[in-house]
Amino acid sequence: MRMGMLFGLVLAIAACTGEPQVEGKRAGTYAAPEWSLHLPDRPQALLVLFPCYSCDTSDTRTESRIVEEAGSRGVAVLLMGINRRIFLSESELQALVRSIRMAIDDHDLRKAPVFFGGFSSGGNVSVLLAKHLAQHPEAGIGLKGLFVVDPPLDLAHVYANCVNDTAHPNPGTAEEARMVVRLLEDSLGRPQEHPETYLARSPITFDDASVELLKPYAVRLYTEPDTVWWREQRGQRYEELNAWRLKQLEAQLQRVHHPSARLIETTGRGVQHGRRHPHAWSIVDEKELMNWVLGEVNDRTAVP
Repeated sequence: MRMGMLFGLVLAIAACTGEPQVEGKRAGTYAAPEWSLHLPDRPQALLVLFPCYSCDTSDTRTESRIVEEAGSRGVAVLLMGINRRIFLSESELQALVRSIRMAIDDHDLRKAPVFFGGFSSGGNVSVLLAKHLAQHPEAGIGLKGLFVVDPPLDLAHVYANCVNDTAHPNPGTAEEARMVVRLLEDSLGRPQEHPETYLARSPITFDDASVELLKPYAVRLYTEPDTVWWREQRGQRYEELNAWRLKQLEAQLQRVHHPSARLIETTGRGVQHGRRHPHAWSIVDEKELMNWVLGEVNDRTAVP
């Protein structure tokens, strides 16, 4: 698995600064150091989006039309700036909850059903935070659903693939694989030596118990399994891709009787920074996504 697949491309970070122009409950765009909020009139829901590993709020905005489509449908969007995370500590999860709750409280969004969405490592953050909220309903964030876009959820799977790729004939692939191996070993050790650490820190593992906490939420898994592109551009097999692991995750969610989880495999949609790339925000059909969000708002009961 290449770092490009796992983390996306490095962009110049455009920090969000400044004070709101008008009162928080009015429509407009508001900025804080941790987030950027796009608020329509009378919002029906709140969509919280998490960027890829080396991306930021600006990248989320430019690489997808989700913000524009959401605004036109009466859905507020909170673009989070947290990045460079494929797992989170308990203290980081608590800090993230406080940041989101502050945005909700300051802009009178307490009654808005909440949905999380994340691209690549941002998908890891979304899943970890959703599971944290399932265990801590006192946080007061009414999460109803989440969607993830080609995330590397199973860290043991990521590690094993990267170990194999350290000997890849493509020098770039091999070097990126070594970087990921170093990151995981420095942070978590080797999975064969510290399986309990990987079980605790991975958003998802092959243990079906790891998906039980997602059952209260509507769940969507997006991926574009373009095996020809990955083989020709990266020299990778299907079994190495996030797409393969998401297919396994779909089966896990079915085994624990998740009521609504859906795997969405797209074709030919992926464009990243103007170039063909199946690992991209753009694989999500933003109109169909908003149909799902608003359908869940009307049909499902919020989780406290």
